[in-house]
Amino acid sequence: MDNGWRVLGNVELKGGFLCLSANSSARAEKGTALVQRALGDLVRTPLTEIRTIQQMMAERPAKGGRTPSSEIPPELAEQAIHEYLDQHYRETLDRPVGMLGGKTPRQAVKTKTGRKKVAEWLKYLENQTARQPDRAHPMAAYSFEWMWRELDVRDLRR
Repeated sequence: MDNGWRVLGNVELKGGFLCLSANSSARAEKGTALVQRALGDLVRTPLTEIRTIQQMMAERPAKGGRTPSSEIPPELAEQAIHEYLDQHYRETLDRPVGMLGGKTPRQAVKTKTGRKKVAEWLKYLENQTARQPDRAHPMAAYSFEWMWRELDVRDLRR
């Protein structure tokens, strides 16, 4: 991603299943471990499927086509995704971030320059979320407000 984070794959809810898509078996293994650690007993042993690019392209819906919607109630999907994001970002506050010069957000807020960089980073995260094309998607409704408060940079929010 633009902020230097490695993307292991995409996660989506499909018909009552949590699907992780990755472009290599190594990324799939790492992503599976992350999902299992985050969701614990909420997920079972994963089923694995390897597909070629040609197979994936053949399964792709036609332009303007629709993909089947999840059978999971939207409010439950939103809650699960928001809980995962809360955990992910809570851990991120104590991990080095490329946009912050390799400092953790908690380290960076200790200086005036670092506080500005943290505010820019939070704005970047919010803007990426705002670009979600489907406004009904749980990501689109995620609020970073708690991070602004926790890092004590609300005064830099515009």
